[in-house]
Amino acid sequence: MTARPAAPTSVMYLSVDMVRSKQLKTAYMRRRESWLPLFRDLFETFPLIFVGKVAQRFADEDEVPEYRVWKTLGDEIVFYAPVQDGRARTLLLAAFHDAIVQFDGRNKEMGGYGVKGCGWSVVLDGVNETIEIPEMASTDGAAYEDVIGPDVDFGFVLSKHGRDGQTVIDVGLAGLVDAHGAAVALRPTPHEQVETPFRMESTAQTFLLAGTAPHAG
Repeated sequence: MTARPAAPTSVMYLSVDMVRSKQLKTAYMRRRESWLPLFRDLFETFPLIFVGKVAQRFADEDEVPEYRVWKTLGDEIVFYAPVQDGRARTLLLAAFHDAIVQFDGRNKEMGGYGVKGCGWSVVLDGVNETIEIPEMASTDGAAYEDVIGPDVDFGFVLSKHGRDGQTVIDVGLAGLVDAHGAAVALRPTPHEQVETPFRMESTAQTFLLAGTAPHAG
């Protein structure tokens, strides 16, 4: 019998979404044009760019940690990464930031929409926890798992404070970047103090990533 992998003690979420999407939809509707191709482009193209940036950031394919799309919410894609190693988590965050910068720049060069990135960590400490939903099991019988808790919800507050072509992160990921960011040419810069309606503390410091293109491998 194959042993079940150890449950992660924390997970990282990464989200990308359109900037000012409501205004964008309104403008297209006034011109009697469909905005669906814009969303299709985000959902189809951004993950491909992200995969390419991951390949650039990780010299060895075997070192690439697990990550996958967790949810799509309107004009937003949220990725889930249960990677525990701090360096690998920082590399994955760096690849995501690279993808945000490239996708945003590519769109604006073509006269299109901007995107913003967001990253946050969730510690599975009882305040936040993994739940299984048997009724949503896959065809092979594996139970559907999700993560719930105030720190999961905080990420959606955090994402509202992003900027075009940039990635906003929480204090947990900022600490990781401080520890490992020199190797990937990343650094966190203090951004805004935001309210945290779902957590014990009333406010939290946020950070923006500053970085350069990945080193040639």
